[in-house]
Amino acid sequence: MYKILDYVKYYKNISFNDVKLNVMDNLIGSILAYLPVESFDGDKTLAEFAKYAQEFRDIDTSSVMVPYAYQVLDEISNGRRYRDIVISNLENIKNDKVQFGALTIRINDITMVSYKGTDGSLIGWIENIRIAYDYLTITQNYAVKYLEKTIRDSDKIIYLNGHSKGGNLAMVSGMEASFSILQRIKKIYNFDGPGFRKQEYESNKYQVLTKKLVNIMPSGSLVGVLLYNENYNVIKSEALGFMEHYPTSWAMFGQVFIGSDLSGLSKQLHERTTKGIELLDLEKAKVTFETLFKTIEKEYSSSLKINFNDVLTIYRNMKNIDPDIKEYIDTIIAALVRNNYDN
Repeated sequence: MYKILDYVKYYKNISFNDVKLNVMDNLIGSILAYLPVESFDGDKTLAEFAKYAQEFRDIDTSSVMVPYAYQVLDEISNGRRYRDIVISNLENIKNDKVQFGALTIRINDITMVSYKGTDGSLIGWIENIRIAYDYLTITQNYAVKYLEKTIRDSDKIIYLNGHSKGGNLAMVSGMEASFSILQRIKKIYNFDGPGFRKQEYESNKYQVLTKKLVNIMPSGSLVGVLLYNENYNVIKSEALGFMEHYPTSWAMFGQVFIGSDLSGLSKQLHERTTKGIELLDLEKAKVTFETLFKTIEKEYSSSLKINFNDVLTIYRNMKNIDPDIKEYIDTIIAALVRNNYDN
């Protein structure tokens, strides 16, 4: 079964004139967004960017995607297809309040904005949880401002994409885009990123995006099924459990993903985080989670592997936790544990 690295190796010497930009090229942008390089403004050719990125190759990071991002960069740097791309306005920001990353790729007359997913830091995971009870979060605001900053009047055809949290940020930036930018957006690719609360899902801003939106998730998705969304394309992954989330395991042939059916567990998670969350008092949920975060005795910006059994122990020891919220958390964590997330 072929995967994204096979696509890169096979198509890297086939020009965009011969094979048009497609979903796989957008996935490549989403993977490159994980590169742990320092922010820069302005433009870099692919050769300049590849040389710049090497300076950060040995950085210690807990992100699963970083090694794959470098593999992709190495491959595209040695072929004709991507030779003339320009990478612009890369942002990588991480502190105790936000973890955000994005880059812009220009290919001929096409502009592709790629948003970074969670990098393994504690603040990155905290932000993922906040999406369930807040809008716009700090990170989502960063995404909106980034799009406004990076898009030029000369950009005629725009693609937005991102993996995991990056997919949610791609959707948010499209929802909040000015009319001038919105009318130039051709497609938004959300690669297994979470959706929205019901109020955002039912908003006019979201409905305007639906014709442009493509949600891609593996059959055992534990992230893309969270909260409200639509236009799902369920695909086959060769990994198991939470590892299905990583796009390097997704099966494809040529320029097309191989389809599959959503697992029963994924359907359960979707049900629990949509209809189930409607029963919750979101303000109480916010207070509960924010209190939980304060009990974690680690720097928010630190890189670590999240152990959900530890989180479970923390909130079980909390007093006066709302029973409905506790049941909601139990469902999600139990599902993650059953999928051997900690292995």
